[in-house]
Amino acid sequence: MNIAFLGLGDMGLQMALHLQRKGFTVTGWNRSPGKGQALADAGGRLAATPREACSGADAVITMLGGPSSIREVAEGTDGFLAACRQGALWIDSSTIGPTAARAMGALAARYNVAFVDAPVTGSVPQATEGELVFLVGGTEADVQRAQPLFAAMGKLTHHFGPVGQGAAAKAISNQLVGTQIVALAEALVLAETLGLDRSRMADFLADGPGGSRTVRGKGALMKAGEYPPSFRLKWMEKDMWLALKEALNSGVQLPVTGGAQAMLAAARADGLGEYDVAAVFAHFSKVAAGRPDAD
Repeated sequence: MNIAFLGLGDMGLQMALHLQRKGFTVTGWNRSPGKGQALADAGGRLAATPREACSGADAVITMLGGPSSIREVAEGTDGFLAACRQGALWIDSSTIGPTAARAMGALAARYNVAFVDAPVTGSVPQATEGELVFLVGGTEADVQRAQPLFAAMGKLTHHFGPVGQGAAAKAISNQLVGTQIVALAEALVLAETLGLDRSRMADFLADGPGGSRTVRGKGALMKAGEYPPSFRLKWMEKDMWLALKEALNSGVQLPVTGGAQAMLAAARADGLGEYDVAAVFAHFSKVAAGRPDAD
């Protein structure tokens, strides 16, 4: 089965490598060509344009930054949809929200291409280990066609309904994770302000009543004060804004999400966007240190 993989960034490269190693023929494309060298080293092929990558492909997987990037790659100059064969399958694993996912599905239909939205939970470690979880929207038949690819890249698939529903589930998942991370950063800053040891408090919170995989993983980074990018802060800020936009379109207010997104935006403006999202703690710490004591 010939696969075109568009977007060989932190996550996409690892996903493409799993496909190549498990018997699929993968042609990759990335705006920064050097990022795909590992795929070529593993036996895959690199293309100069999205259109070249998708020529003759049975399935196309996109893992890109947002709706505008996807639309440009899909139908802009050298866009891939014009090169897709009739009935090919387009799987979008980007995090773009349900409104944009439905728009991409409608765009694909104009080219007689099937579409499945399949964002993932997990970050670089899970992508590297093949333990991603796919949150999927699409017809039952199209999801079944995509299932061998999901199985090659991840450990579990949740089919939430028609096109757009996988993207909706992902927006909600990241909404919850993002608010947890910001709340954890606040909690550890308050702990230090009250004279508690950050390391001991992070360990307690990891296994305490509020513990979770997020609290354990991001708490370990906040405890160490080191933030190698597993999931970059700029992407979490984008995802929180995405949830807020979908809520606004639906007439729902999300005050906690709004506060968390504002804090992530401030941390990004503070130069922390390329670090792991746990670096929001570093921003909180700096702000707290510069704030005079309350009366």
